[in-house]
Amino acid sequence: MLGGWHVDHEGHPVEVTGDRQRALLFRLALEPQTHLGYRAIAEDVWPDDPPENPRASLQSLVSRLRPQLPVDVIASTPGGYRLELPRDAVDAVRFQDLVAASSATEDAEETARLAEEALGLWAGAPWTPDAGYDWFERDLARDHAAAVARAARRASAAEVPHVPAPLTELIGRDAELAGVADQLALSRLVTILGPGGAGKTRLSLEAGRAHPPAVFVELAPAGADELRQAVLGALGRDVRAPSEAASERVSTRERILDAIRGRELLIVLDNCEHVIDAAARLAAELLAAEPRLRILATSREPLGVPGEAFVPLGPLDAADAERLFDDRVRAARGHALTTDEQDAARRIRERLDGLPLALELAAAKSRTLTLDELAAGLDDRFALLSGGVRTALPRHRTLRALIDWSWTLLDADERALLQASALYPAGVAVGDAREVEAAHGVRAATFDALVDKSLLQRTAGRYRALETIREYGLERLAEDDALAARRAEQAERLADAVDRYDRLLRGPGVHGALRWFDEEGDNIADVLRYAMGGSLDDAAVRIVASTAWYWIIRDRNEDAIGWLTQVGPIAQRLETDQALIVRAVTLMVRGFSGMEEEAQRSPLGQFDVDAELARLGELASASDNDILQVMPPLMRAFAAAHITGADVAAPADDPSLGAWPRAMLSALRAAIAHNSGRLDELEEASDLALELFEGVGDLWGLALARQMRSQWLAFTGRLEEALAVADQSTADLRAITSSWDLQQQQGLAIQVLVRLGRLDEACARVDRMLGEATASGSARATAFAHLSAAHLDFMTGDAASAAQHLAAAGTASEAWPSIPAQLVSMTAVLAARLAVAEGRLDDAWPALTEAAEAAVSSHDHPVIAAAALGLAEAELALGDPDGARASLRVAEELRGGPDRSDPLEHAIRTALEAVPSGSGEQLGTASEAERIRQILRR
Repeated sequence: MLGGWHVDHEGHPVEVTGDRQRALLFRLALEPQTHLGYRAIAEDVWPDDPPENPRASLQSLVSRLRPQLPVDVIASTPGGYRLELPRDAVDAVRFQDLVAASSATEDAEETARLAEEALGLWAGAPWTPDAGYDWFERDLARDHAAAVARAARRASAAEVPHVPAPLTELIGRDAELAGVADQLALSRLVTILGPGGAGKTRLSLEAGRAHPPAVFVELAPAGADELRQAVLGALGRDVRAPSEAASERVSTRERILDAIRGRELLIVLDNCEHVIDAAARLAAELLAAEPRLRILATSREPLGVPGEAFVPLGPLDAADAERLFDDRVRAARGHALTTDEQDAARRIRERLDGLPLALELAAAKSRTLTLDELAAGLDDRFALLSGGVRTALPRHRTLRALIDWSWTLLDADERALLQASALYPAGVAVGDAREVEAAHGVRAATFDALVDKSLLQRTAGRYRALETIREYGLERLAEDDALAARRAEQAERLADAVDRYDRLLRGPGVHGALRWFDEEGDNIADVLRYAMGGSLDDAAVRIVASTAWYWIIRDRNEDAIGWLTQVGPIAQRLETDQALIVRAVTLMVRGFSGMEEEAQRSPLGQFDVDAELARLGELASASDNDILQVMPPLMRAFAAAHITGADVAAPADDPSLGAWPRAMLSALRAAIAHNSGRLDELEEASDLALELFEGVGDLWGLALARQMRSQWLAFTGRLEEALAVADQSTADLRAITSSWDLQQQQGLAIQVLVRLGRLDEACARVDRMLGEATASGSARATAFAHLSAAHLDFMTGDAASAAQHLAAAGTASEAWPSIPAQLVSMTAVLAARLAVAEGRLDDAWPALTEAAEAAVSSHDHPVIAAAALGLAEAELALGDPDGARASLRVAEELRGGPDRSDPLEHAIRTALEAVPSGSGEQLGTASEAERIRQILRR
């Protein structure tokens, strides 16, 4: 696999034909002697379109591959396959095993030997069958970098007097050290770039010792006209130089050139940033004079010499930062971190951005402060992290001095923009950079200049500052008495931007708008926090109003409630469209967020809902804002935390309504019709909503309309159409909404698959739902996915697994601040059905009572009907067919007619057809069933 695809057996090449056959053999070879399940193999062999039946597809593929290979190389195992080859028969696996062994041994010589043996296998970049194996390529690249670094350290073990010996162990940086080696092999000038305190000098020392002969030149104390003397001083100590007599007759330049002439030598120029132009000229001059010379520079910005290569040095990764901090704390106070200190240590590492010097300064303070005190003190980190190592350079003794050094090297535009960058915790999008530069009156490309000086990072399409740099910029703004003005200007600009992107959420630009809101989330929250404390009332209301729809479609109810709680009282004093939207969304979110209790305790809970609705209705009628137009009828349906059954009309010829409000109100009318069992209206309203949403291009609205349409199709028995529409609804939502909303959409399709009898497909989808829910971390999504799995297991006769999933759904629900009544009812109905199926009839009645009470409180007619069907099934099992008929009639009344494709209803009807009316026994439980039925009829 390394350097290309090659298979041989007993010294003879083996030709494997067929792309899929090669992909299968490749996947098995990644883990020889290991059982791999059908699904795991299929997902990698068919990354873009896994087969619906992985087992059958793989059996066919294996049958074509086996004849091309030696006998018994591919073994069948229960539920999968295994490649019967030793691990060292696969070069990539052998390479990874050698690198792992080199890491495990404590013998430096053995570490280097194993790393060199691994590198001997590296014939080139790994071959993969397609682009879906980037994880494998990343793993190999990381191992290759580690092997290069470990092999290089054998050379550094010998004494190299030309480079100062380090006082501490280099922690981490294996990849960067390997990167220096790789770059020096290709380029004669390599610059290690990074912010102050990242460890550039320490890395250059290690790299220099690994590349003898080398000399180390410290430029920090030197001025621009003193560089040659600094180089000559290092050369005079460490390499042959002219005699003292001869030196009196030649210039410093000539003496340097004579010292390097004809030699293979590495010169390390450390700390070039403050003499960047002079250092660049010197490097170019020396490289031109001696072709065997190489230069390794460290700087906060590039030298700008032709042919210069770079090794960026950022913060330490989390594991290395943890190790460095732990080691330095142990050195400072004589004992390791305790278990109770781990959380404070993590907060310190995160807030200091994993910057090595900052971590070392903080660790030194652990001699006199607890870690909790250190973590709390980071709010004033520049005062806290002072008084460092006496022998360090002055700019490395305190955190402030570290950044002050960079500040002195900036021009006026760069300083202004660095201060401005401090206002953006989420950074600035590359596409917005020119606008921000213009807003702050600085020249174009100043962001890029700050990146070059290692004060900003350009990652994932954004310019970002480390938290320490941000804190420094904010302090500078405060010292200049400019913070309040800059904050106010930023709030106005953000309010304009949020309004612009909010409008895109309800059209074909929804994906780009959502991406913008996602990326700007921390900036929005930061501005709102300042606006609320800085009396920027109008900006705060505008931002919350224009972010409200984003919170709704992303299902970010906690954010919505939190900010509406704070901004709502301000909006009560204003009469702008944005203030009205805040007031309207406040009432609506309270209605279906599951947070009514919390809202009632807040100032929002004091609103007079009826009076507020009347007032908003009057003001909305005069507005052309689409959100404001749709809010009064939406609130009439949802303000009381449930669907009320209000008749929401959206006449197509109403000139006061835009296309999007008409579409949304039509979808709402369809939802209410479905809830109320008005099937003709559900058909008409869902069809109109689809037509209108397609016209405006709102994918979220289309998904909602398709959900309603699929419900109608399923109820009328057009199941294949219902499945296609439900799947399209899920596809529309997949990149838009929350995992919870997505689970509900997928749940609809699974119900249709069950009705079609396609249980294998339904099981596969439930497995995917469970995986996505677990990955999302959403308690709601996890609970719903387990409930779906429990229902499906019950349908397939696996009562034990159904009970396990039902218990898992209950556990996940406990993490909810307020569990929706619909979910409570559905869970209780299934618990009752399990009890009936297992003969635990006494357990069924309490569960059915809970289901009925929760269903009625939800005002959701399909959920109430489902509880009625659960009751009918229990009555049949108890020998009361007349009671079952009565419960079935309740379900029909709620649904608007019989739902003959529902498997449970069909089973009940079939059973009742064989039993004449009045043939059941009058059981003592009949009164219990009638009591539950009366609950359902409320």
